[in-house]
Amino acid sequence: MPAIAPITIKVLQHLYTHGACTRAEIVKALGSVPYSTLNNLRVLGHVTIDHATKDPTYSITPRGRNKLAGTGQRRSTTDTQRLDNARKAKSYQGAEIIEPSNRPGSMDAFALPSRVGSRLYWPDGRITNVSNSTGDTR
Repeated sequence: MPAIAPITIKVLQHLYTHGACTRAEIVKALGSVPYSTLNNLRVLGHVTIDHATKDPTYSITPRGRNKLAGTGQRRSTTDTQRLDNARKAKSYQGAEIIEPSNRPGSMDAFALPSRVGSRLYWPDGRITNVSNSTGDTR
């Protein structure tokens, strides 16, 4: 998960502490705050913007409070971790190592050559020209 920019944390903390604020109030309290920071927070759902007043006000959302508290972080499990967890579990069946039952002819493509330029590279190591192997002169 990417690190949170310090200015983002400061803006969320300010809105959490002081409630709804205009951009000018935020800039006065924190110094320079790019428009992109506030816009990104709005797009991510961490703040809302109220255009009902002369100067739009920004407010922190529950999602923003969760982000500030650190509970908004996603827990991700890699495939390796999932596999390790499955192996440690008593119900592990080893399903990922069972040979798949493919339909007839589904593996025939592995016997065909790979084409690079005007040459064909066969799985057995042969290299032939396209015109020599197929009679096709395209």
